[in-house]
This record gives sequence, structure tokens and C-alpha cells, in this order.
Amino acid sequence: MSGDAEAAFGAVADELRIRILRALWEADDPLSFSELRERVDVRDSGRFNYHLGKLRGRFVEQTDDGYDLRFAGSRLVGALYSGVFTEEASVGPVPVEGTCTSCGGALEASYEDERGRVDCTDCDVALLSGGVPPAFVDDREDDLATALDGYFRTMLREVRAGFCTQCSGPVVGRLKHDPDHGPRAVFECERCGGTFRGTAAAVALDHAAVVAFYFEHGLDVRTVPIWEVDWLHDATYENDTAHVTVELDGDELDLVVDESLAVSTPERA
Repeated sequence: MSGDAEAAFGAVADELRIRILRALWEADDPLSFSELRERVDVRDSGRFNYHLGKLRGRFVEQTDDGYDLRFAGSRLVGALYSGVFTEEASVGPVPVEGTCTSCGGALEASYEDERGRVDCTDCDVALLSGGVPPAFVDDREDDLATALDGYFRTMLREVRAGFCTQCSGPVVGRLKHDPDHGPRAVFECERCGGTFRGTAAAVALDHAAVVAFYFEHGLDVRTVPIWEVDWLHDATYENDTAHVTVELDGDELDLVVDESLAVSTPERA
């Protein structure tokens, strides 16, 4: 991977080449050589052709209709627009509706050092925390908490479906016993080695039985903020499985999460 990575990053280590990629990203259709050179605003045809040649094959393809971005080129420009490599942002802290499920304290959301958080101001518990691209929080101070909730739910759905949120490689999930924090769900990418961790109960958040259980009580669990789902932190560990109880209005729904993070057919208590 090292040699390939050096070649790939070396190919875009020039401001003009980045401008070429951005111009193709913004174009509705493939561009001819002259159209692309005009949009990038380079008079020297030889210089432009040299830098375009460094992008052809890996990031840019030439077809009968002109030049267009390859998939790798689109991913690269998307990463640039995300701000991960080029921007810094800081938002909040801003108040969050609701109270801490642990102590009843007030909540606040913040974004700093590329991490989004929802914290309790009284017991200092982080109810939500993780890496987030700067572009995601741009102009979202008024709904920062809601945006973070949606972002982390999306990340959880991706790893649950077996896709790494970093490299899109295959992910394998396993249950881990943590004496201090309760049973945990750990997802590991077999390609890049990246990991995603959360509570074991979180893997049941979108389970069909849980969605139906909430619906029976006039609620949609998919719109309830993660920090208000109190059962996410109450799972118990027994016989290499995690036991989760969802309680609403005096009714209970029992779930079991096995070693591979598969959720069993629930049984009403």
C-alpha cells in the first residue's frame, strides 16, 4: 500500500492538478481539452497537458466525449470538500433539549478538534462522541445535536451492514465484555484495521422489533435522539451474550445480542 499511496498523493501534489479535478467535478458533462484548459484558466497548453497527464488513468479518464472524473477522482474531490484535510471548525457548546439519562443534568452539544459531542454538564458523561468532518457542522449551530445524532446513526448502520466508514472494506462485528462500561459492540475492518465501538444495545436500535415496539406506543425510535434512549447503556453480560430490555409505559421487550452482534428474536417479558 505504501508505494501506491505515495504515487497517488504525489499525483495530486500540485495546485493546478487540484484545480483540474475541481473543474471536472463542477462540469455537468465531460470536457474537451480546450474546454477544460479554459475553465482552469491556464494559457500554457504544454504545461496544462503535462499536469493533466499526471492525473490520467488514476483520477481522470479520457473518452470520446472528453475528459471526466474517475471514481477515485470523485472521492478525492469529495474528501477535499469535506474539509478533513484543509479546514478547522469549532461550534458551541450549545444547549440541547432533554436531560442526561444518568443523572438528569442539562445537556450541551459541541464540535472541536474534529469531534462532535453531546455531553452532560453535571456528571461530565459523554452521551455521544466521535470524529466528524468539518463540512458536516458548517452552518449547523442551530441544530448541531440533531445533525450529530443523524450522523452517528448513519455510521452505525454502515458498520452494521458490514462496511467500514473509513475505507469501505469488509467489517466484522463482535461482542466484547467490558467490566467497567458493560457489554460493548466492536466492529473491525479487515482491510484497514479501523475500529468502531459502541454499546452492545446500540446494534438493536433499528431492529424491526424495536421499531415496532415503539410504534405500538405512538413513538418512532428513529426520531428519538440517541441520548434520550435510556436502555442503550443498561445491557447486561451473561453467557457470552448481551441482554437488553426496552421499557416503554410499563411494557418490556427483551433482546439478546450474541457474540457476532446478531440480535435474537425478541420475546415479550
